Amino acid sequence: MSSPRASSAPPPVAAQRYVAWLVRRGLVVIAAAAVLFGVAVYLTAFHLPLKADFSHLLPQDAPSVRDLRKLDERVTTQDTLLILVTADDPEIRARVAAQIAEAARALPPTLVSRVETDDAATRAFLRAHRHLFVPLDDLIAARDALRTRIDQAKLEANPLYVNLDEDETDADAAAARQRLDELRQRRHDAEARLDHSGYVGPDGHVQLLVVRTGFAKTDVAQGKALMAALQRARAEVLARPGNAGARIGLTAGVPGTIAEHDALVRGMLRSSLITAALVALVLALYFRSIILLGLLSGSLVVGTTVSFGVAALTVGQLNAATAFLGAIIAGNGVNYGILLIARYLEERRRHSPEDAMARAIHGTLRPTIVASLGASIAYGSLAATSFRGFADFAIIGGVGMILCWLASYSLLPAMVLRWGTRTRIVTSDPVLGGWLARLFGFRRAGVVCAVALVVFGATAWESYRYVADDPFEYDITKLRSNGDDAIEVRRWMALSDANFGRGISGQTFIAVDRLDQVPEVVAALRKVDDGVAPERRTIGVIHSILDVVPEDQPAKLAVLGEIRALLDDDALDALGDDERAEIAELRPPDDLQPITPEGLPEELKVRLRERDGRIGYLIGVRPDTHLDEWNGKDLIRFATAIRRIELADGETLTTSGTQVIYADILGTISKDGPTVVAVASLCLIVMVLLVVGRNLRAVAVLVATSMGSLGLIAVCSVTGIKVTFLDFVALPITLGLGVDYAINIAHRHHQDEEVSAAETLRTSGAAVFLCSLTTIIGYGSLLVSDNLAIRGFGTASLIGEICCLATALIVVPAIVGLKRSRAGDGGVTSEVALGEQPPVAR
Repeated sequence: MSSPRASSAPPPVAAQRYVAWLVRRGLVVIAAAAVLFGVAVYLTAFHLPLKADFSHLLPQDAPSVRDLRKLDERVTTQDTLLILVTADDPEIRARVAAQIAEAARALPPTLVSRVETDDAATRAFLRAHRHLFVPLDDLIAARDALRTRIDQAKLEANPLYVNLDEDETDADAAAARQRLDELRQRRHDAEARLDHSGYVGPDGHVQLLVVRTGFAKTDVAQGKALMAALQRARAEVLARPGNAGARIGLTAGVPGTIAEHDALVRGMLRSSLITAALVALVLALYFRSIILLGLLSGSLVVGTTVSFGVAALTVGQLNAATAFLGAIIAGNGVNYGILLIARYLEERRRHSPEDAMARAIHGTLRPTIVASLGASIAYGSLAATSFRGFADFAIIGGVGMILCWLASYSLLPAMVLRWGTRTRIVTSDPVLGGWLARLFGFRRAGVVCAVALVVFGATAWESYRYVADDPFEYDITKLRSNGDDAIEVRRWMALSDANFGRGISGQTFIAVDRLDQVPEVVAALRKVDDGVAPERRTIGVIHSILDVVPEDQPAKLAVLGEIRALLDDDALDALGDDERAEIAELRPPDDLQPITPEGLPEELKVRLRERDGRIGYLIGVRPDTHLDEWNGKDLIRFATAIRRIELADGETLTTSGTQVIYADILGTISKDGPTVVAVASLCLIVMVLLVVGRNLRAVAVLVATSMGSLGLIAVCSVTGIKVTFLDFVALPITLGLGVDYAINIAHRHHQDEEVSAAETLRTSGAAVFLCSLTTIIGYGSLLVSDNLAIRGFGTASLIGEICCLATALIVVPAIVGLKRSRAGDGGVTSEVALGEQPPVAR
């Protein structure tokens, strides 16, 4: 067995001086790191809130976000919570509903602005004014039909009348009679609907309570407080005597928001704990030193925590795209420390701790700088988009990589030189290096390169097909949580939709500045579906002041007056009793007055009132029932129809909502995605050429990185993985990782060109594999998240990680081995006894 490959030449003077300074000032470095850590913990805990609302993924000055904020300032009720009460016995259902409503009304106004349990006042108001809600054309038709019937009755009552055109007269009379019957039936149907409470299901087993909140949708703390209070009230009500068999469910806005938020938080905690535990286990098994493991973990925790402290001072928040970055930064940032410690232990076999550390720093400084810059460039390329989710990701991730590198080359060596010098060096060969050499130490570099070229072409073609075939995910159900609490919320929401329709919550608002704009906006919305088949319509239910303050009231009152006069005609006495009674039902009240916003019952006014007290300036609209609200394409279609309203007079109104925000997110990613990839690729190519040079090693690094990235896309294509706003981040990160792993393999070969590929795999290859394994653990920990979007990102990132590791271990040694092949060395060899393993400490 040959001698170890620890270098015999003295390290550069600069490295020696730096290590000497760390020995003298190590406590100062450690103390400074402790202070930074404490400040970062404070900033992260108290100044870095998590905002899971999708609107925080876009720039706050984006038109859709700006319009949404304006709406939030005008809408009194910020969110809705639905309480559903079910029981087989209607009496129990009604009693339990009254009790939970009483408990909800007792909550402070900061949580609950109002509770709606019935629409009795609304139904009474509509019944009293029902004639004014009949369309003007129908009233005119009723008047004309009534006049025709009365004229016919007069003629029939005249003994001198002789009908010379009996067929035509009979046809007119029959048509008038049929028209009156139709109008009378429509009136009966409308009145029947007014007889039944809109808050009780058709079978009487389900009752609805609508809780309007007094806080913003994004106020998670208040949402949690409201949920906790209602859950306590639910438990107390259901425990009362006589309420057995009843069930109470909470659903819609607030429960859904809290369920998604809690899923993100749980995912963050789970992934962090799993990453910390498994990475610690792997490193302990590899280094066989609890002391070095503790020191490495300490520097990593400091680097990662300070990254979030900086995030508190820069981006100021975490969102759905950055909530899990802790595990990613730790999984990638630990690589620098692993490479440094591995090289330090290798040098310790021949040199003193100080000399070994100087040699380790000198030997790993350039490749880790390149790796850190590559990772930072990969993250930073995400800032080339206007998508805030990516921009925040770029800042936190890019800064995190640099800070972890700084901690690895300042805090970590300072701690090792103070507390880790007495670890006993073990020279036995670890299994990992030999296993890698046997598995990937191929004999013929040319054959490996030829196969790699074929694989490169195949993955490039599959990647092209994937991108050309619209790779984006439009199924929004794959972006939400599948935790038990989220599933429970959706189950109760389905019950609400089945009994009360889909319009109870979640409508998009359009705000006008003048009341005369309301009918114009409603008409413009209706115009969207002019001439469109019912199953292809976009606009669904529209709610506005016109629902309770109808148009054309002066004209309607005039026609109703004519109808009233016709019904007072004595000629009706000639009709039969039954027909006379039926026609009398059409008589409007004598005291019928126009409806004004001020005359509405409070139950209606409170729904229409804005923060400044104005009534009727908001229009609510929902997608047509044929549209799937969980289908991104349908939401984009709806958002396109409502985001910009062109009025007849040339005025333009803009609006926003969940659908508009989602459409903008997908549009931004599809528009800026190619730019992000191009910026990342170009910057990485320039960096590699500047740092590595225009040589075979640079070719190896760039080819391996390209193959790893194309491999990610090709595997996603074959397995059917679609791109979401999180999955896309995996591609630039994969580019950075490809450079990271490839440069470390190529650089070790450059330091000693006599080293065979097998020995490179046994030494640097083992360290790179360990680095990748920690990153795999970080990504793998995301698979336990309840949030399907984060889980999808973890899956895509795992694929990219494995592809980059494979190309670094196989392609890079083969390409750099071509030079040895031309020199007659025989190429890449699979012999495993060419050099000893990097030592481990005990």
